[in-house]
Amino acid sequence: MTMKDKTYYFPHDYNARNDPKLQDVLIEHGAAGLGVFWCIVEQLYEQGGELPLKSCKSIAFALHQDCTMVESVVKDFGLFDNNGETFWSNSVNKRLGKRQQISERRKKAALTRWQSTTNQQTQCNPDTNAMQVDAKENKRKENISISNDIEREKPQKRFVPPTLEEVQAYIVEKGYCVDAESFIAFYQSKNWYVGKNKMKDWKAAILTWEKHERENPRRPASPRKTKTSESRNVNDEWK
Repeated sequence: MTMKDKTYYFPHDYNARNDPKLQDVLIEHGAAGLGVFWCIVEQLYEQGGELPLKSCKSIAFALHQDCTMVESVVKDFGLFDNNGETFWSNSVNKRLGKRQQISERRKKAALTRWQSTTNQQTQCNPDTNAMQVDAKENKRKENISISNDIEREKPQKRFVPPTLEEVQAYIVEKGYCVDAESFIAFYQSKNWYVGKNKMKDWKAAILTWEKHERENPRRPASPRKTKTSESRNVNDEWK
């Protein structure tokens, strides 16, 4: 963005008209000369403090003034300095320099505030993330606790001992080798307890019996020898 793109006011002394140099302009060119001077000052502020000498022609055209009069204001009264190609005002450049310094200080102050805000946000983010993680973990534990409470509150299904026919039908269905009568007699003698706990699933108990039968098959009892046979064999040996 150039100076021309910005809108500024520029300060000047309220009694500038009494400056001897401007008095000479007034005497030589009248109020029109003073108007040309201030218009040139405005353009210097717009263009960053420097204008080409050849711009006097375009300034005169814009102000409907004679080009010779504009060139006189620029060159003849010591109001502006030039190097043969461009001209400027030391007073204008001094004020522009101060304005630039103020602008730079404001930029630095704004950058410092922005960096401070960014650092605070950076420091807050880990704390915020930690709080979010804790909140999620607490929520998860709360859900588990609620689920456990609901599970405990569910009515427990009451165990009903099976009949002999139910056990036999289930054994046939599964192809097990369990003796249904022995199974029922065994657990009836224990009031349908498994260890210290009441049985909950008699079908699972049958599966346990089946596995036990497969792992420990019953061996047929060996015939016992009678004393008569033992004696006969001993006597035969003495024959």
